[in-house]
Amino acid sequence: MKIFIQLSLFALLLSIAACKEDFVNVDNPGAISTSGYPSSVADLEQLLAGVYATQHAPSIFGHNMLAKNTYLWDHTTDLSWQGTTTWIQLAQNNSQVNDDFLRGTWQDLWRGVQRANTLLATIETYGPKAAASDAAAISLIKGQALYLRAWYYFYLTTLWGESFLIDGQGGDKMGVPLITKASTSLPETQVSRATVKQSWDFIVSDLKAAETLLKGKSWTGATDKYKMGEWGVKAFLGKVYVYTQDWANAKTYLSDVVTNSGKSLVPFNTYKDMFNGQNEFNSESLVELNMNVDMTYRGTSDLSMGSSIGMVIAPTYVGTNGAQAASAWSNVFPHAKNIARFGFNLGHYYPAGTTTANVANVDKAYITRSVAARTNKTVDPRLWVACLQPYVDSMIVSGVKKPISHYLDISEIDMEAWSFRKYLYLGGAEGEVNMANGSNILWLRLADVYLLYAETLTHSGDNVTALEYVNKVRRRAYGYPVNTPSAVDYKTMADQTSAPDAVLKNDPLKYERWAELFGEGHWWFDVCRWKIGDKEAAYYQRVRGGAIQWEPTDYAQPIPINEITSNVNIKQNPGY
Repeated sequence: MKIFIQLSLFALLLSIAACKEDFVNVDNPGAISTSGYPSSVADLEQLLAGVYATQHAPSIFGHNMLAKNTYLWDHTTDLSWQGTTTWIQLAQNNSQVNDDFLRGTWQDLWRGVQRANTLLATIETYGPKAAASDAAAISLIKGQALYLRAWYYFYLTTLWGESFLIDGQGGDKMGVPLITKASTSLPETQVSRATVKQSWDFIVSDLKAAETLLKGKSWTGATDKYKMGEWGVKAFLGKVYVYTQDWANAKTYLSDVVTNSGKSLVPFNTYKDMFNGQNEFNSESLVELNMNVDMTYRGTSDLSMGSSIGMVIAPTYVGTNGAQAASAWSNVFPHAKNIARFGFNLGHYYPAGTTTANVANVDKAYITRSVAARTNKTVDPRLWVACLQPYVDSMIVSGVKKPISHYLDISEIDMEAWSFRKYLYLGGAEGEVNMANGSNILWLRLADVYLLYAETLTHSGDNVTALEYVNKVRRRAYGYPVNTPSAVDYKTMADQTSAPDAVLKNDPLKYERWAELFGEGHWWFDVCRWKIGDKEAAYYQRVRGGAIQWEPTDYAQPIPINEITSNVNIKQNPGY
């Protein structure tokens, strides 16, 4: 992954070198000349690595993604930190046009598009001059570049598109600008918004082209596993078809992945740690963002190979005199309503009337009940895959095992204030890995595909097969063989789940997507495409900073104000 550090710079230099003088005038004697670069397939590979690397730029999966956007809108998280008003407003579904987190994500996603466009343009220029023996390698590079451009547009469309496609409606709403080449003049950046349908059609077009170019390709080399191959593209296409409610194509692609990809669900003991830098690129993984611990550059830097997401969601532990201590920034924790959704109703770790968050005040009977529930699986085991339980679980700090505490700075002593577990370094505190966590992002995995496939089958009336795929995911969670009926199987698609709320209580498909993928950044998009934002807001009710303020326009985020003021042709989303 060290090549990623260089390639972000190469892509930027190339795009700058392509600009006309009247657009931007750069006098840099060290700049790379386009007349001599690229001169080989290796140069194209360097540029490709830069396009991949942008996926974990600081405002995407290098830092902002999850805890500073989707976790807030779908209430995966609540905030211990109360010092940033706009951050609290994000958690209240009250996003602001001047929010710096949103601005950064918008800019970094467009940077990914620009770098993909730069590489694609370079391939068109260099390809005819290349040796015939390089043609196959160049095709693979182009296929990956098209996939990556679709990936960046996927987030732009799902976050800022005015609407999802619902029952064939909403396609005429505002999507995002479609820019298909590297801009070389200011007017080329003044692009109006395409429609939602045009935006999704463009994503599909890029993915279909990538599918053709990557047909039959898988990457097995140790340094190439992060690269996109045939099955990752097909799985992504299946997901896009579900998101756009194209059920016929969704069934075709998802069935192909399920039947022919050779992928399988990993055992529970592998699953529970695969979000923590262990068991990476396993048999369940279809699309995985590669990270490495970087002791030179922090995850908040473009040059880093790691991610600092863990700094924001870091656990808190029992420190001096039994009180709480932060293991890093420790800004956010799982919303208390999520603990109950997993079926946890064993009371609280502090007896009624406790006024001080201290390990000395913990109810010992609570510990006994909790251990028994985990052992006997009377609570959904995925709760402890996703979260760390105060005074029951532990973490390592400077080589010493420390109990997890009631989350730091949560003055509400009677609140369930657990810590996150997914995408954390379990071998120590985040500062011990320079705020550059090396845990890979399992962006698309077979369990997700199984549940998307089950949802697709319900739209063709095949609830029997749909239920089986829902149960496969559930069986793994409880440690049963995936392909054999078990004691925890749902009997119908309206069976009772572990959740107490009206949204998920009698909907196994929705519950399994919520529980299985909790903390992975997918639930917000499910909320948007199912249009259940109002129901979710009614369940969660409030965050520590105030009441949730749901409006029908909250499914789309505001275009950052600096984009509105700099692009005369772009329009703001309704409600902002």
